[in-house]
Amino acid sequence: MKYRQLLSSLVLAFTLLGANVALAAENGADSAADNAAVIGKWNIPISFRGQSAVMVLTIAQGADGLEGTWAGPQRSTPIYDTSFDGETLKFTQTGRRGNAVPMTFKIAGDTISGKLTTPNGEILFNGKRAM
Repeated sequence: MKYRQLLSSLVLAFTLLGANVALAAENGADSAADNAAVIGKWNIPISFRGQSAVMVLTIAQGADGLEGTWAGPQRSTPIYDTSFDGETLKFTQTGRRGNAVPMTFKIAGDTISGKLTTPNGEILFNGKRAM
């Protein structure tokens, strides 16, 4: 009798585990669909202290979530700790001095806007999705 109870418990445990794995996979699929609004290339013109440049933000759906690069005229760096809640994109990139630079952007259709805070001041910008 104890063997039958143990076997029933194992079957129940594996059934629940399978349901949790399926639910996690479904939530991951929903997350990927939600991320579609931010995936792609974004051209972001920046002007600061008389200097102008176009930064290119590239966002892709990776196996573990969003990933991408932040690139300018002189260098490109990978981004990390990337999240998108349907309106706000957040990520961190590594600055020239090796410091972590957290960045926050608002996405509305094909427009991206935000503010970068640097040791030399704030940079406001508006960019567009690259076509």
